[in-house]
Amino acid sequence: MIRRINLENLEEYLIFHRRYLHEHPEIGFNLPNTHDYIQLELKKLGIDVIPHVGINSLIGIIKNGDGPVIGLRADMDALPINEENNHLEYCSKTLNAMHACGHDAHTAILLTTAAYLVSHLKLWKGTVKLIFQEAEEGPDPGGASGIIKSGLLDDVSVFFGLHCGPQIPTGKFAIKDNAAMASADYVKIKLIGKGTHAAYPHLGSDPIIMQAETIVAIQSIVSRLIDPTENCVITIAHVEAGSTHNVIPESAFLEGTVRAFSLEVRKKIEKAIEDVISGITRRYNGSYEYQYIYGYDALINQPKPTSFLKNTILDVFGNDALIELDKPSMGAEDFSKYIIYKTGSFVWLGTNIDASTAYGLHHPKFNVDEYALMNGVLLFVNLVIKNQNIKEI
Repeated sequence: MIRRINLENLEEYLIFHRRYLHEHPEIGFNLPNTHDYIQLELKKLGIDVIPHVGINSLIGIIKNGDGPVIGLRADMDALPINEENNHLEYCSKTLNAMHACGHDAHTAILLTTAAYLVSHLKLWKGTVKLIFQEAEEGPDPGGASGIIKSGLLDDVSVFFGLHCGPQIPTGKFAIKDNAAMASADYVKIKLIGKGTHAAYPHLGSDPIIMQAETIVAIQSIVSRLIDPTENCVITIAHVEAGSTHNVIPESAFLEGTVRAFSLEVRKKIEKAIEDVISGITRRYNGSYEYQYIYGYDALINQPKPTSFLKNTILDVFGNDALIELDKPSMGAEDFSKYIIYKTGSFVWLGTNIDASTAYGLHHPKFNVDEYALMNGVLLFVNLVIKNQNIKEI
């Protein structure tokens, strides 16, 4: 078990790469410069690289004798947000692009893990697949899908991933057994009526009335049609209708998200939403177009990998380092695809040291305690060192 990593300049190495990536964010699948930067760095470390997996994901492979194959994943994509941390020398240099979810930190952690592992081969055996993933933030189906479809991870025994936690103090990790993060589905609704002058609504069919009633009615699905012990959320977050004050338009548009933890609940909500809009549009002599798009699946931490992960945290960081969460997050993560594909577990890394690092994920002032990131490296390294136990997972 390694509790302190003494590799020369390792912390400086991590922070250097994190800041470079933070300054140069790219979004979604469009990560050509990030891809090339990671590829070059892995080659400098002497690590075999498979480039352009999916589109701009990469897989680094460190083979070190017989043993199980462990997959460690870091996402690389940023968000379409203008950063407001102008006081930072490494503030984003790209308009409307920012690492507001810590993916720059995740990538730097995995690079630093790779640097340590390749320099300390006597400490461990087996194979590590370093997964640098595009498009965790979307668009659907997300970057994990293309990586899995490539077949390059078919030999992996177990996957582990981590995420910066701005509400979690530096030095601590938080984990949720079983259901940890929700699924994320996408709803698009077009309500079609008959346009007319606003002074004579009886001569048309008002889609704005349909829109208003639909929004209200959809909110009752969770409270009245779904078992109250099930965690789920329906949110309509985008509405459009009309162009001026005295014309009833031909149509109105709504879109939103559905979050849940089981396929059964997702299917029930899909049907219930259509029942709502069918009834409302029929009542007002209108019609509709409806799309329910299944997105990321729920992230369900598996028992044996999660136990292995928690025990590693306790062994390395002590009994006070582990926070066991009693409630899942309604956020979504396509790391769920790796767990469904084989098995695995996902943990939150504490990165909150003061008010400047307490802004939530996707906030334009989001930032992390950079010195907390070495804890992520320590965790990943020790998971690999203990990898002979993965045979039991």
